[in-house]
Amino acid sequence: MRLTSRYLYPSDFLSLLGNPRRRKIITILHEVGGEACVREVVRRVAEMEKGVPSDWRSRKSIYTGIIQNHLPKMRRAGLVEYDRVNDIIRLLPKGKHYYLEATERGDIPWCMYYLVLSFIQVLSGLILAAYTHFWAFSVLLVVPWTLVLVPALLHTARTYGVSGIGLIPLSIRAITKRLKKLKNIVESRSE
Repeated sequence: MRLTSRYLYPSDFLSLLGNPRRRKIITILHEVGGEACVREVVRRVAEMEKGVPSDWRSRKSIYTGIIQNHLPKMRRAGLVEYDRVNDIIRLLPKGKHYYLEATERGDIPWCMYYLVLSFIQVLSGLILAAYTHFWAFSVLLVVPWTLVLVPALLHTARTYGVSGIGLIPLSIRAITKRLKKLKNIVESRSE
């Protein structure tokens, strides 16, 4: 599993956080303000796993696992920084929260949905203004949807990177496919 601090793919993210001990490390670091010495983290992990204060053997085992296995993976993923000299673990990057959006195959992520929807609304408002000369009405249509379009574009670019903008045609295709399914369902019920 090769992770970079730039972007975590959902499968890498799930693999990384699929381990209960790594989740405990992140929880502990959140609780103590994002920075703690390794000994404190090991002590708290041991207490969380055993439910009671643990002996030195279990803490040594946890320490070895954290230092040799968990910290290197979390460091490569850009979640933590380990200062060997001071024996400190820092949660990185400060102020960032991760979220996971699960979509099924062929489903549309929310940011794409709002991007395509707002683009269509802005385009229809501009077409309405150009061909019907209802300027006042088209301004009422274009301005609010432009306020939705810009954040949707920024969210898509931030979530998927600039290359993710290439997903827009796929999203349009998925939306039209869904609309056709709905149309067929409505037509079959009306018959």
